[in-house]
Amino acid sequence: MGVDMQGLSVSIGGTAIVHDVDLHIDDGERVGLVGASGSGKSMIAKAALGLLPLDARAQGAVRLGDTQVIGADERTLADLRGRYVGAVFQNPGSSLNPVLRVIDQIELPLRLHYDLSAGERRERAMAMLHKVGLDDALARAWPHQLSGGQQQRVGIATALVTSPRCIIADEPTTALDSITQRQIVDLLVSLVDDAGAAMLFITHDFAVLSRATTRCYVLDCGTMVDSGRTADLLRHPGTPQTAALVEAARELTLRKEER
Repeated sequence: MGVDMQGLSVSIGGTAIVHDVDLHIDDGERVGLVGASGSGKSMIAKAALGLLPLDARAQGAVRLGDTQVIGADERTLADLRGRYVGAVFQNPGSSLNPVLRVIDQIELPLRLHYDLSAGERRERAMAMLHKVGLDDALARAWPHQLSGGQQQRVGIATALVTSPRCIIADEPTTALDSITQRQIVDLLVSLVDDAGAAMLFITHDFAVLSRATTRCYVLDCGTMVDSGRTADLLRHPGTPQTAALVEAARELTLRKEER
């Protein structure tokens, strides 16, 4: 399932947050969206998922596959989310339901979107648990009993258990240490590629982006300022904003290596 945004603008309370954004992802392609904190990245993710705040106003087009998200009714969006589009969020401790055990968390999208028996749901959820590298002993655990990395693995399993055609990952490694970041990025990329799904990977860190995507867009103050192959932008930043993000990623990587 591809993603096509044309002229997307978002305002909240009369204040413009995102300005005339164009973004395209082909089916099966992994594309990044990188920008500093507060640049509007998460607002674009929310627009793509149909989860903008109630006081937000969106203009333009956001098409996921054949579905126009802007202006769609909630029934259409609820069916799209979970069944065809999966989301992995920044803070797994907050995005997971604290009153659902791990296995019930992973089963929930199957319960909501497919007519399966309890046994079929459990079988698929356990298979997904194993795919993200967690063992049977954690199936009955509560989210608060897991480490941050384990929580994010559960979040990935929940997002992918329905075999969606598109994944939107919004800063999925920010709350994790550097070693766990690499493990989570590599796991997510492997599972997305195995499923043949498209992915929009949102981050402020070019070092993380280089492991997750082949092409990316650079956002600054709600406006797209650069785009191209991720490796090319790392070697030859096309704008001052891109250069600043690349330099920040290099400095962060050096500090980690010095520890």
